[in-house]
Amino acid sequence: MKIAITQSLIDKAQAKTKPYEIRDTRLIGLLVRIQPTGKKTYYCEYRRGARIKIGQYQAFSVKEARNRAKEVLADYYRGGDPAFELRQKKTASTYRDFLDKHYLPWMMVNYTDGEKSRKAMLTSCSAFMDMKLTKIIPYTVEKWRLDEIQKGNTPTTANRHFTELRASLTKAVEWGFLPEHPLRNMKLLKTDKNVIVRYFSEIEGTRIREELDRREAKIRAKRKSANDWRRVRNYPLYHDLENFVFADYLKPMVILSMNTGMRQGEVFKLKWSNVHFDLKQLTIDGSNAKSGKTRHIPLNKEAFAILYDWRRQCPDLAKLVFTNEYGQKFDNIRKSWKNLLKAAQITEFRWHDLRHHFASKLAMRGADLNTIRELLGHSSYNMTLRYAHLSAKHKAEAVDLLC
Repeated sequence: MKIAITQSLIDKAQAKTKPYEIRDTRLIGLLVRIQPTGKKTYYCEYRRGARIKIGQYQAFSVKEARNRAKEVLADYYRGGDPAFELRQKKTASTYRDFLDKHYLPWMMVNYTDGEKSRKAMLTSCSAFMDMKLTKIIPYTVEKWRLDEIQKGNTPTTANRHFTELRASLTKAVEWGFLPEHPLRNMKLLKTDKNVIVRYFSEIEGTRIREELDRREAKIRAKRKSANDWRRVRNYPLYHDLENFVFADYLKPMVILSMNTGMRQGEVFKLKWSNVHFDLKQLTIDGSNAKSGKTRHIPLNKEAFAILYDWRRQCPDLAKLVFTNEYGQKFDNIRKSWKNLLKAAQITEFRWHDLRHHFASKLAMRGADLNTIRELLGHSSYNMTLRYAHLSAKHKAEAVDLLC
């Protein structure tokens, strides 16, 4: 039978006493084979007598099956052998093989911070590395997820690790390594959606700023002492920090993050070409944003002054706003950040909490949640609701309606 295949058509297709096939007229090569048992399977026939299985009807929508068939046909028309490539895929016998040969290389290209995501993947999903892909089933994953909780991880962390695993298996299905998704019916663990976020208290905010100033003074004093020592011995002197507003990167980086809510990766990748002093705003390129969408953040007086002064002491040809001592993009500043918090006697505070600090202060000063969502670049409004308890304005206005 030849007809334009639709989801409704396949849903209603009835089993007969003998197997039969429905061939798509919209994409020559796509077909559905229906067995007497009622089993329905998508295939792609890329030449007469040569076909490969796409997957079961329950695992693919018609749109997904048609897109997969297009990929198979495109490979064949470019001179490939889909059947041979399918046999090659089966050599990825373990989850580790699949990650190393296929998923991680893809992740490095398609994720905003591929290297960081790769390391997180290898750590969070380490329990499955030596398993065959077909052995990763709901029971095994559920047991692993509960073990994560028993080890002290929060349900939120367990959900994040589960999401990473599920995403990789989604690609395994899409690329033909698995006939169907083994975790498609598993749900995330229940979590508290209104979790209290961490931000600097007034006292902590004062201490962190004071410690940043003390740190700057120590670096300047150390540089002066080193130059005094070198001057006596007629050695070349280091740059005199007294001529610079900042001793190094940490103070401007922290203050900027507190006033813009940028993610650490966004700060590391920020370019001077995206800092618009005339408009008093900076732009986060979609290619560097977690959401993949470009957004613009206004600069308040402190953020503007920080960037303006920092620009004056950076090389004229510098492309990145912040670079390490070798002029390269930062990949982490864990040591300096950890030492700063320790000196300021602040505990249980991550760099990402600077982003929460920015949003929390906005909420407490009456900014509406949708504006906060836009400034943070949240793809979902639900992510911004964590700050709702800090903004009592809309609740008070609603209660006042009763008066």
